[in-house]
Amino acid sequence: MYAKLAIRNVKRSMGDYAIYVLTLVLSITLIFAYNSLLFSDAINSFSKLMRPMMSILVCVTVMVVLILGWLITYITHFIFEQRSREFACYMTMGMERPAMSRLFLIEQLLIGSAALTAGILLGNVFYLALSQVIFKMFDRAYYMDLSFQFPAIGLTVLCFFLMFVFCLFKQNRILKKVKIKELMNYSRQNEGGGAKSGKHIRLKMTGAVALGLLGLICLYVAFTVRIDVFSGFANMFLMAAGIILQGASLMLFYRHLANWILLRYKKSRKRLHHLNIFFYRQLTARLNTNGRQLGVLSILLLFTFMGLGGASFMANAYEDALEKTVPFDVEVTQHYGRLDAETCRSFVGKHSEITEDLAYDIYQMEDSTIIVEMLGRKQEEVEGFEDWAAETNMDRCIRLSDYNKLRELLGKKPISLSEDEYAIQTQETYYKKKLEKAERTLLTGGRKYRLSEVLEGPFAQANMNESGFGTSTILILPDAACASMTHSRGCYVAMVKDREDTDYQDALQKTIEKTAGHDGPSFIMACTYKGQKQELQSIYMMTAFICCYAAFICIFICATILAVQLLSSSRKYRYQYDQLRRMGTTDTEIRKLTVRQSAVYFFLPMALPLFFLFLYMAGIGLAFPVQRSMLIASFGAAVAIFLVVYGCYLLVTCLQYQKNVLKGTKQYHLRDFVLNDRK
Repeated sequence: MYAKLAIRNVKRSMGDYAIYVLTLVLSITLIFAYNSLLFSDAINSFSKLMRPMMSILVCVTVMVVLILGWLITYITHFIFEQRSREFACYMTMGMERPAMSRLFLIEQLLIGSAALTAGILLGNVFYLALSQVIFKMFDRAYYMDLSFQFPAIGLTVLCFFLMFVFCLFKQNRILKKVKIKELMNYSRQNEGGGAKSGKHIRLKMTGAVALGLLGLICLYVAFTVRIDVFSGFANMFLMAAGIILQGASLMLFYRHLANWILLRYKKSRKRLHHLNIFFYRQLTARLNTNGRQLGVLSILLLFTFMGLGGASFMANAYEDALEKTVPFDVEVTQHYGRLDAETCRSFVGKHSEITEDLAYDIYQMEDSTIIVEMLGRKQEEVEGFEDWAAETNMDRCIRLSDYNKLRELLGKKPISLSEDEYAIQTQETYYKKKLEKAERTLLTGGRKYRLSEVLEGPFAQANMNESGFGTSTILILPDAACASMTHSRGCYVAMVKDREDTDYQDALQKTIEKTAGHDGPSFIMACTYKGQKQELQSIYMMTAFICCYAAFICIFICATILAVQLLSSSRKYRYQYDQLRRMGTTDTEIRKLTVRQSAVYFFLPMALPLFFLFLYMAGIGLAFPVQRSMLIASFGAAVAIFLVVYGCYLLVTCLQYQKNVLKGTKQYHLRDFVLNDRK
């Protein structure tokens, strides 16, 4: 008998909580697919950086399991609340608590097992598609392997077991102790309404926003200002404080949002407008009941925006970073020493067909710091590293003849300078505008040089053709002016016939390090197009995949909880909509009302996170102006992706909401009441 009852209840739950079951299936699909990546030897061998990225993926999976466990715990408890009177009836009819507990346990395990099975099957399909994308990204021949990754299945089942067992054990303890009277009133349990005074409500809401802004200030200072106190950990403390303040702000805001909306409603001139009383009564009741949950959801949505934005930024930045890092097919530089260009040429010639190459020097200008001054990137002295800061701020330059040869390698026209002119090469558009605006006379070696032009474009200006640290800029001077300057670094670049056939970056680095002859400290860096491509793909694209993984899980969870809360209330208070129809409200008006209720309830948890996201973008744009346009485009795309997925959940919820409130009800007209009076 209990088995039949359990199966009947499972069928009913699958229908009533279809969105929850769908979210479980989608979440397990993603978890299994990414777990399969962990155990794929082929994918892990693509780059030396894949293993560290997989370690990050493990950490993200742990976080996802914790968040999904919270969803399962919340929904399981929510289902128990909705069915509390049913369980009270079971106890009244003589069902013992252990039997009732086992019944509920079996029901939830059946739902979870069905979701687990469907998720693993779909996850294997998604893993095949994901692995194909990764194989193509790394330019490897793809082979379809239809077999299941059994270690991934085991890990996924373990994650499922940990998520379900904890929440069911907790619910089992409640069932074993709860009394019939408590069960009859269990669904009526509510959160406290908070302060009723308008002054207190406004004060708390203002305090919530102020806490959020203070958290933003802490984060901005932590990322832009170096604070040398607490043994250098002050910035980390500020960062942690900023995150905690942001979370506290969101929790406090949504905890008192219902009272604030009610306060605003009482002052509204349209408060007695048609259906407004009903709408605001329903909205404030939900917010008052679910205020804490909405606070948690808003935190998850803020993480979602950051995750999707980070994924979009990484995907957009990959091509730009690859182009700027290796515009030449092979690049070698040696700081503080003379580079053995012949060794470089010999090694590259054995592995590739060289079409053009060039060995040249970068010179240090010990009497000029014009670049860091114009860009405002002067390195402050740090205790113990004073010499490094002074040396980093010094300008570096390249001879005009070498610069023109490099431009020819890149297929660009040469430039010309008179004896009293200098030029600047930068690879950032933002820096070009700043340098042109600052236009200053260069004084070095007892001579003055006026600025001829500022050139912009990819030019291997990361630790190679660069002046200072992180400036992506270098000076260009006539050959005669560089004759008396100090040698700073030796460089070698080459263009080969097939740049995709340059997968020997590490071997080149080791060869040069073995043969390099120098006195004192030296730093050698070798880059090849293929080597950098694989490294950047490992960092940028895999980070994008991991961010998407966490972000989509968060979207699924947030939208599911909102949908379940709305749909359960639509079934619970269906009679209220029936009363509206008795009062003459048409089906069209009720449909519009349900759309309004659903849209507002889905929008509220994302309102404050969106506001904070806008402030994040403004702060990041100020701190890192070079990437400002890409950041805006990336996070704009992230919000668009979020709205599409979130909107799908909203649409399904809205349609089901309308079906629930209109199901089994009758459209009343005035003639119905007249006929009833005559009878």
